[in-house]
Amino acid sequence: MSEPGATGGLFGALGRLLGRRDAREPGRHNHVSLGCNCQMAHVLKTLDLRQWSGPLDWIFSMPGMARDCLADDFAALVDRGQLESIPEAERRGPGIWRGRHRLYRERHGLECVFNHHDPATSEADYAFLTEGVRRLRRALDTPGTDNRLWMMTHLHTPRDVVEAIDDLLGQRASRNHLTFVQLETGHPRMAVVEAVDLRPTLRWLTVHTPSEPVGLRLADPADDAALVAIIRAEAARRPALFA
Repeated sequence: MSEPGATGGLFGALGRLLGRRDAREPGRHNHVSLGCNCQMAHVLKTLDLRQWSGPLDWIFSMPGMARDCLADDFAALVDRGQLESIPEAERRGPGIWRGRHRLYRERHGLECVFNHHDPATSEADYAFLTEGVRRLRRALDTPGTDNRLWMMTHLHTPRDVVEAIDDLLGQRASRNHLTFVQLETGHPRMAVVEAVDLRPTLRWLTVHTPSEPVGLRLADPADDAALVAIIRAEAARRPALFA
């Protein structure tokens, strides 16, 4: 599993920027990242679509973890008994790989969840985490709210996991549409394959890309620009759900 290992100076600086505290709140129309690291949130921010901080847009996660968070309404994520500092000797560099989550480590093999924050020891970091959960709950639980939820990963994800996430979103009071972006690296050129046999609340885009994710971006700037353009075009589509 390589996603949580992607670090670097630029990743660290922008990751901290994505995770900074702000006073912005959900509105009637929201674009929300559900992970699986800062890359999805960074693209939404680049497109001026990300207007507030949620709990899954600045941590390391997996689709299965996002499913679990929605299933228990984020109770385990903010359970102080599950939070653990990563010892200095096990960290991958100064200021990174700071905290883990016992349950998600056991269940999903995530050795690090909190890259730039340590809610196990920092009251400010814990408050930032819980405020993100509060915002996302507000967006999901306010009738009349339309939420575009996004998830991006280069890890293979079974379809039933994504459909389970969509099912859980469908149980909330808001109207929710999920776009899942599956990156497949090592292809000779950029291309997009759309799944066509899905429910109206779900879009699945498989993006073939020559380069690998490196922190917040694809390694090749041209590939990354193409990926941003793909997300821009997708965001411009109005789901039938919201018509």
